[in-house]
Amino acid sequence: MIIENRDLKIIIPFLVLLVIGLYGMYSVDYISVNLTFEFVKKYLLIPLFLFSLFYAYCGTFRSDKKAALWKNILVFIILAMSIGMVTFVALQGLSMIVNKEFGTQHKYNLSGEIIKLNYPENKKIGNKYSIYIKRDVENDTIELNVPTNKYRVGQKINKEMKIGSLKFIYSDK
Repeated sequence: MIIENRDLKIIIPFLVLLVIGLYGMYSVDYISVNLTFEFVKKYLLIPLFLFSLFYAYCGTFRSDKKAALWKNILVFIILAMSIGMVTFVALQGLSMIVNKEFGTQHKYNLSGEIIKLNYPENKKIGNKYSIYIKRDVENDTIELNVPTNKYRVGQKINKEMKIGSLKFIYSDK
């Protein structure tokens, strides 16, 4: 496979998005991931879908004109789903950066009780610990990514945090 100049014009922006998105995913120690998930799903799903189809098209039909049609269709479907999943995570990270760095930031006191833990059995690079907190004031449950697995079910939590421009709850420490 020969990478041409036109391919680089497609690949480089995608890689930049991925790097920025991955940086955003790890830019804060505490983040309400369910809010970022819902934000991307609600506001960015259609652009994400079109983005995935464009990149899958560029990776199949535009690049390999000699392949059989059924192979291109199969690769197109697999590429579109793969690019969509990776881009979804990258957009979550990008929205975390926007939430933290732009607009007004408000102090917020997170208080509640931990009702569920989501700790990976084997900690690997990229895995995150998360806890589910039943908030006292709002009387709802949020999922919060945390840096350690030192939390226990039933434990009370009272943490000074911030609410960013996109209404995600986060803390750097």
